[in-house]
Amino acid sequence: MAAVAFARQSVYLPCMVSLTPLETCLAQALHGTAPVPAEMLGLAAAQGLVLAEDILLPCDHPVTAEALRAGYAVAALDLVGAGAGNPVPLGAASIVVPGEALPAGADAVLPQDGTDATAGLAEAIRPVVPGEGVRRSGHDGRRGDTILRAGLRLCPRARLVARLAGVETVPVRRPRLHVALEDARLEAFASALLRGLGAVTTDTDPHLSLRPARDHRPRLAFSPAETAWLGKDGSGLVLEVPARFDQAVAALLGLALPAMTALAGVSLALQTRPLSRKVVSTVGLTELLLLGGEGGSWHPQPVGTVTLAGLASATAFALLPPDSEGLPADRLLAAQPIAHLFG
Repeated sequence: MAAVAFARQSVYLPCMVSLTPLETCLAQALHGTAPVPAEMLGLAAAQGLVLAEDILLPCDHPVTAEALRAGYAVAALDLVGAGAGNPVPLGAASIVVPGEALPAGADAVLPQDGTDATAGLAEAIRPVVPGEGVRRSGHDGRRGDTILRAGLRLCPRARLVARLAGVETVPVRRPRLHVALEDARLEAFASALLRGLGAVTTDTDPHLSLRPARDHRPRLAFSPAETAWLGKDGSGLVLEVPARFDQAVAALLGLALPAMTALAGVSLALQTRPLSRKVVSTVGLTELLLLGGEGGSWHPQPVGTVTLAGLASATAFALLPPDSEGLPADRLLAAQPIAHLFG
């Protein structure tokens, strides 16, 4: 058995040596690649795109003190000692509703149940403290505070935050993407995946193009996408995508995502969990590992393999480096949640 194992190794190693490491391919292709220039767009047009800069509060928010509840806008000092046996006339105190700015001189809101309107004259029958029932000016943030970070995709929540803060235009990056694959199903998946990082699909001067791989000889030390390749073509990047769905998925996750994150200027957030069981990988190869995520642990699928069932159940993925022989059970592993890519 040892002789057989040695014989296999002696045949396999020369082939491994001829393959280009994934890290080398990425480094060569992305050398000198910078995030695409920022553009100022309105919030509606920027929906789904990646912020190029931090978004700051243009002024204190709220600008002036606002009522948190309905009632009378009062000066708390005027109601000291107020009670059922010592009512204090409210005089010309204004009635306010939630969100309404307090009039000058008011620093609290007395609710209706703290008043008595005998004979049509409103009187306070309890005191209030300064700030009661009020959101003070600057409560939500001060001018210059960061409310949205660069690299964040402008999702509906972020768009609402910007609008409430009075921000109407934002700087975003729009990497141009051209996808022309022979399999319409893979083409649709690739387009959706990369649009999730802010890419816009176009036929004009793309920053990244995806096209079918024409050379079917293994050349990349990346399993299961040995026939994929990322390189430069003029001023843009070109990813050659294998025809088989498992290799295509691996090429998109291992090559297209790093290219698009470099162009969009965004970092993908990883999630760390322990492995539910050990995994074994091949020294010399970077291997794709699909993961399920139930019960607080990663449930690893077979290393370097993508099946339809596995793709359907995967919630995250990781790339095992070429110097790894595997990982033991309970080892913490940082992985990229797949669902987050689509926002």
